[in-house]
Order: sequence, then structure tokens, then C-alpha cells
Amino acid sequence: MSDNWNFYALLVDDEPASIFVDLGVTKETQIADFPIMAYLRVRMNNPRPDGLSSQDEYDSLISLEKDVAEAAERTGKYLYVGRNTSSGNRDFYFYSQNELIGNFFGKAMKNWPSYEYQTGCRRDKEWSTYWRFLYPSPEDFRRIGNRDVVDHLLKQGDHIDEPRTIDHFALFPSREARNIFVKHLAAKGYAVIGEADATNGEFQVTFDRIDRPDQIDDVTIDLFRAARDSGGEYDGWGCTIVN
Repeated sequence: MSDNWNFYALLVDDEPASIFVDLGVTKETQIADFPIMAYLRVRMNNPRPDGLSSQDEYDSLISLEKDVAEAAERTGKYLYVGRNTSSGNRDFYFYSQNELIGNFFGKAMKNWPSYEYQTGCRRDKEWSTYWRFLYPSPEDFRRIGNRDVVDHLLKQGDHIDEPRTIDHFALFPSREARNIFVKHLAAKGYAVIGEADATNGEFQVTFDRIDRPDQIDDVTIDLFRAARDSGGEYDGWGCTIVN
């Protein structure tokens, strides 16, 4: 396991879900050495009504995860790469050198007799479950970045529900692409602060609008999609702290 883990919210089969994933595992291991994808599904004892984990069960689930992940790492044969929580289940995902991982799960869960569980595995030498299910999409990465900025504001005592001017920045490969995006900004009520033509061929635009940090996901996902559709890249936001 790497030190680069993060989590994000999404829908899985139209149900609220939360994924916690090792973003750096493929940089630190040869995935060809672990061609078997395996899962351990644990049925939660006290899930929330929406199927996510409850605060009452938090400590038990974290301890269970720690036990199983550390035991897997000690074997050297299994890699713990992430988990999904939804529909009253917590699913742990592993990549293995062999199909004997089912025996490992059975031994690991002996310490947790109060939990029902099931396991399974299949060949997945391309790590498709990791890349197509666990790994964040570009929009998920944008939400993760938003959360990091909002968490920083909260640590500074910010009232994130207070409207204020929020600055944004985007880059484009041509002036024409930028102009298309600027038309979208005008329709959405943004004010263009400045445009610059960089020497490296990037065409930049800085713009702002009054919004609330606690509602920033909807704002930035719209900007992300509009910039992408114009051939460019939305590059983030910033604002002053409101105490």
C-alpha cells in the first residue's frame, strides 16, 4: 500500500456510496505480479438508512479494515487497494498473486464473528476493477480538490455558507476555444477579470462570480465540463476567508 489514499462520494447502482482508494499503488508495484482481483464483502451491522456506515459502527469497521489490510500486507501475496461502502455493505478490494486469497479472508474474519461476509475472485490482469470502478474520474478528482480547499477554509475559521467573490482560472489551446468558453461564462453570470496569451501557447482566462464555498461542487463541475467541451482545462478556484 502507498501513502496516497483519498476518498470521494458517488452513486453505485443509484445508491449513495463512498469509495476510499489507494491512488498511488500502481506507481509502487508491478501490477502484472498481482493478476487476481478479489473482494471481501462485509455486511454492516448498523448501517445508516441510506446504506452508508453509521458513526456508531465507525470504530469497529475501521479496526476490521486495519486487521485485514495489515494481514494481507504481511503475506506479500495480496495488495489491498480500496473499499466501497454502499447499500449496507462494505466491500474491500484486493489484488492477489493467486486464487488462494479466499483462505486468507476466512482466517482474517475469524476475529470478527459478529459480521456476515462473502468473498469472490476473478482474473483481472489489466486491473479493470481498480481503474474503472475504484479510481476517481476527472470530475471526482475535481470534487476531491474542492473538499481540500473547503477543509482549509474551515481550519481558518471560515463561514463556508457565506457568499463571497470566488476567483477561477482556465486554460485553452487557442484563442477561439477560449472565446467559446467566455460566452458560456457570460451566460452564467461570471465577470471576466483578464485574458492572457502565454508564450507557451496557452490562452488563459481569469473570472469571478459571487458564490458559496459550501456549494462549490456544482459550480466547478459546470465549469469543468464547459472548459473540456471547448478543448481547454478548468484549473481551479480561490477566495478570501470570511470569519
